[in-house]
Amino acid sequence: MYQCPINYYTENLVFNQDTSCWAIYRLNGFNYDYLSSQKKINYLVQLAKVFSGIMSYAQIQILPIEKDINEHFQKLQDRLNKNDILYQSAMSQIEKTKTYLNQNVQASGQTNDYATYIMVKLSEVAEYELVGKAGDALRYFLKDPMNAINVHMNLDTKDVLASKIKGYQNLANRWLADNKYRMGMAAVGTAETQWLFRRMAYRGTGKATKLFYKNLNQDIWNPDAEHLDIEKEEIIRPYHKDIVNLFDGVITTEHRMLKITTGFTTSYQTFMPITWLPDVAEFPGNEWIYALQKENLQAEVCIHIKAIPHKSALRRLELKKREIESQIEHINGANADIPEELFESKGYADAMERELKEDRSPILESSITICLADADKDALEEKCSKVKDIYETKHIIIERPVSDQLKLYFSFIPSVRELVSDFTLRLTPITLASGMMGVTRELGDNRGGYIGTTGAEEKPVYFSPELACLLNMSPAITFFGDLGTGKSYNANILIYLMVLYGGYGLIIDPKGERSHWETELTVLKGLINTVTLGADEEDKGKLDPYNVYRNDIQEGNELALNLISDLFGVDPKSDEYMVTLEAQSRMSKMVEGGRPCMLKLAEIMKSLPQEDDLCEAGKRLARRIELQRDNGMTGLLIGNGTESSIQLENRLNIIQLQNLTMPSPETAKNDYTREEVASVVCFGQISAFVKKFALVKRPVPKAVLIDESWAISATREGRSMEEFVSRMGRSLFTVIMYNGHSVNDLPTDGIRNSISHKFVFRSRNNEEEAKRLLTYLGLEITPDNLYEIANLGSGECFFKDLFGRVGILKFDVVFQDLHEVFSTTPEEGGEDGEQMEEPDLPAAEQEGPGIPELDYDYEFSMDELLEKEMV
Repeated sequence: MYQCPINYYTENLVFNQDTSCWAIYRLNGFNYDYLSSQKKINYLVQLAKVFSGIMSYAQIQILPIEKDINEHFQKLQDRLNKNDILYQSAMSQIEKTKTYLNQNVQASGQTNDYATYIMVKLSEVAEYELVGKAGDALRYFLKDPMNAINVHMNLDTKDVLASKIKGYQNLANRWLADNKYRMGMAAVGTAETQWLFRRMAYRGTGKATKLFYKNLNQDIWNPDAEHLDIEKEEIIRPYHKDIVNLFDGVITTEHRMLKITTGFTTSYQTFMPITWLPDVAEFPGNEWIYALQKENLQAEVCIHIKAIPHKSALRRLELKKREIESQIEHINGANADIPEELFESKGYADAMERELKEDRSPILESSITICLADADKDALEEKCSKVKDIYETKHIIIERPVSDQLKLYFSFIPSVRELVSDFTLRLTPITLASGMMGVTRELGDNRGGYIGTTGAEEKPVYFSPELACLLNMSPAITFFGDLGTGKSYNANILIYLMVLYGGYGLIIDPKGERSHWETELTVLKGLINTVTLGADEEDKGKLDPYNVYRNDIQEGNELALNLISDLFGVDPKSDEYMVTLEAQSRMSKMVEGGRPCMLKLAEIMKSLPQEDDLCEAGKRLARRIELQRDNGMTGLLIGNGTESSIQLENRLNIIQLQNLTMPSPETAKNDYTREEVASVVCFGQISAFVKKFALVKRPVPKAVLIDESWAISATREGRSMEEFVSRMGRSLFTVIMYNGHSVNDLPTDGIRNSISHKFVFRSRNNEEEAKRLLTYLGLEITPDNLYEIANLGSGECFFKDLFGRVGILKFDVVFQDLHEVFSTTPEEGGEDGEQMEEPDLPAAEQEGPGIPELDYDYEFSMDELLEKEMV
């Protein structure tokens, strides 16, 4: 009854049986929810300009992208190294997370994001014409008339000239270049074009679309075609059965729906055209297409557009106005009441005429159809009722015809023109654009582990921090917001998942919140190395710069110079600074006399000759250094050369400093107390270990989490380290995470500009900081956005992902035992009966599917770890 309308396709070009050629593009997607009214209007205008640029005919499809949970985690499992000591633990965690998410889907329905595609019909040309210039065809004919005639006579109706494909590709590229600055878009590839055809039979089933591949390695499949040479021209003769096979499935009509079966899936589908749009609708606030994306319905929208040029549109509109006025005059002559719809039609025509004359835009003859699908008939009927309710409240009329379901199904095939003209609406580009297409509400990436949900429909968010390195981008991450909002808790989730899936981790923990991990984090038992540093005698000298860089005295000298400058406030122009450089020079040339250390440096300062101008400065500075050896926490910095160095070779390394007196982030550096200066300097020395950890070459990702990162930034060595790792983390395969309180914690624009992933938690107490955080996210400072950031729940945050998308993320640790280990918030009242804030409860602890437990019995030793080191 119906022939397959598609003849051939290659990359983003589709050739139809009617000899037309179409180009397919995908809109990049943009955030919409947190824009100001003016920015929303700007997007409206940009969309309208894209529609105005359609040459003749176009088709727009807004498609739900259903994430296959099983497929996602299978790909994650396939990337795991089977020789990794944590392989079995990771496999178990993935399986339980997969089960948990599948249970959520069964309870609340499949969640999805949407992708918007635009298919543009390119200009029709003769078989031997090079697209773009009509004169090319004439010159071709005059140059070699016999060849042109022979080529034309030998062509089958399904044959395609290779030169024609090249010409159409040039035209498609020009159209993209002319329009992508108005709305970000890109040409699709061959695999994505195949997916657009294949997916139709799988709508609503929750099953991944089965694609054709060239081989078992899943190389991209192209439709088979014979390549012939006829009279100096290359001819492509498609094997039509390959194209037909893309549309497998048996279609049967059942009243107001279709049943499509493929042998292993059954999909019930119904098609509902929009037959009336209000003449005037409030904008923003009445985005009648985007409204479907906010509901968990997997609704699909197809819009066919035929552009009528501006002058022709005005002529048609004038004729229509005359017809309406004639009817009104005739009714008036008969002394009858004029129907309300006739007045509405006249008002609509007048408004359209004004709009057309203002911006000289065309009229778009548009056919707008919604497709709903499900594997269950009753569920499909519930979706239909919900969609009707949505549009009734917006005064939009939607029909569900009985006889046209099959024709509407075929009208949804990409690049196929509408087969039913009964539902055509004449709209201006602005009216059509007001539905708002191209919006994305997706977060994260399609590569990493599960970290939480976004949106009211609780879409899963997957996140792979190291993906930035693979895409040649900086992998730096920040966590900012008020105290007690879940920053540390959620940072723990990220670094834990990176280690579990094969990486190495280092945590700088100045508050000692992770001292229990080594015994209570069962999954990593035996693989955690905790280094706790305090004022005890056995810890003295462990942060000595020459102990940190035991095998590199030049690095040790630089670190020692920064230590002396920060601890004693030594000015680079002072004698103390000069005497330090002199002593370091002498120590570097020292052959005998023990290992370099801070006490040895002080000894050299004291030994300067009496006649040396720096002698007195050396003695004073040496005394100050020696006195710090027994001065509480600063004893960590002054070594005698006999201390053992700190090793960071385990899978997860935690460095903790006890008894630190950290100043408030708001305290000016000049106002620090003696204890606060010492604490900040000790903390800053740790930055050297971060740099050493990052420089270790490994074929797997490394992650560094710095708690209270503002304190690291307060020292010279800390700022140097941050600049280095933020800039070089990509090539070092090292993710660095800064956990702080304010955007001001980032000391330089260089570091600020290198942040690829931004997590912003609640900011309620400081409106200026809230404004800075919104600007940091790239969001506008509006009352709505200020309200949102001030009212985020514990464990909720704004998340700006690698691709610049921003949304609200609610972290979900999934496993109860991990929650108990990671949580740092007391569950009982505080001191003096003060009520503490509720702990960061993950979604797994709320009502719903059963909460999985990570009941691993694995325990590893350091020797086992080294034996199973990844290759």
